[in-house]
Amino acid sequence: MELVRYLAVLRSRWKVIVATILVAVAAAWFLTPRQHLYKATSTLYIGSRNIDVNNSNVNQVAALDRFIQTFADMIDSAPIAAKAIQRAGVERSADSVVNATKTRQVGGGTGPTGTTGTQLLAIDVTDPNPVVAKNLANGLADAFVEEVQTFEPSSPATEGTIPALPAYVFEQARLPTSPEPTGLASNVAVAALVGLALGMGGVLLADYLDITVRGIDEAERRLDLPVLGAIPELAAAPRGLAAPASRARSPRAVV
Repeated sequence: MELVRYLAVLRSRWKVIVATILVAVAAAWFLTPRQHLYKATSTLYIGSRNIDVNNSNVNQVAALDRFIQTFADMIDSAPIAAKAIQRAGVERSADSVVNATKTRQVGGGTGPTGTTGTQLLAIDVTDPNPVVAKNLANGLADAFVEEVQTFEPSSPATEGTIPALPAYVFEQARLPTSPEPTGLASNVAVAALVGLALGMGGVLLADYLDITVRGIDEAERRLDLPVLGAIPELAAAPRGLAAPASRARSPRAVV
């Protein structure tokens, strides 16, 4: 019986539930960025050939991880971004490039000795223009390699080879052909579910907090007593006239 009553309450206040869903969907629609962004990725090789990773101990592996993390933080900085803008020849600010750049260790994960991964560092750059994204990704890689070569100068290496330099452009960014997903559809779907849950919860909570006795059945349910009679409550009639029977309100229960 309780389930039937809950369904009746939800059915009687379906407009409130629908309004809550529409508000949640509208919020997700306006708050989700709908601008299509393209992502280009360039890859750096980090670490000299004199670092023997295969025969290294835990301390050496941890030192290499810190080495890679340090380079990642240096790449994602305003000075390197400014040099990349000059190389790419685009009209972007250094702060915007920093915000659009993400560096990550390729193949990173968690092993028995902690964080493990390859010696490759990926530079991801997103931009509304795919050509700009590609040029900035390559510009960041080239600008950083140029800066870090001063610490360990060596002869230039070709793409795809393992150099003696502490950092080297292993793979240049290619022109992205498809934009990154905006997530609008998933956000709207989640917002609709959240709105449905909030609407139903709000309606049921309001009904639970409402102590008004509505009808004979509810009086019997609340008081656990039989109703012996009911007095109809008549609507207010014009002065001097009796209220017609058709305007009678719901009866008042008498127990």
